[in-house]
Formats: sequence, C-alpha cells, structure tokens
Amino acid sequence: MSECSSCGAEIQWVMTAAGQRMPLDADPVDGGNITVKTGPQGRIATVLTKEETAKPGSLRYLSHFATCPQADSHRRSR
Repeated sequence: MSECSSCGAEIQWVMTAAGQRMPLDADPVDGGNITVKTGPQGRIATVLTKEETAKPGSLRYLSHFATCPQADSHRRSR
C-alpha cells in the first residue's frame, strides 16, 4: 500500500490493460466500478461500464482520482 501525496489517504497501485498505472482507494466498496485480477503481469484493473456488473464475490474499487480532493493537480493534460 501507498499513501496519496496530496490528501494522505491509503491507496494501492494497479496497472490498466493498456499498461498505465492507476491509483485505487485501498478499500473495496459496494458501488465501485473497478475490479482487479492478479495474473502473470501483476494486478490488472478493469473498469466496468454501467451495463457491466462484477462477478459475484469479486471486490470492487474506486479510482482514487474520483475521491481525492486534490485529484486535478495529478491529472495529465491531454
């Protein structure tokens, strides 16, 4: 686990399928839209669409960008 450098919250880092690092809130939540699988490449995050649901028993997380009060200072411009 790591700590957010802006708000101090506990976070975990995972990889997306595209190979990008993504910060997640440390604890799973019922309303989360991200699932995490552990495989040969490490922990891979999958963002669920509104139509998709998580498999029963799987943990769901929120991106820390959605909950951090300082998230805008960490976003990259496109």
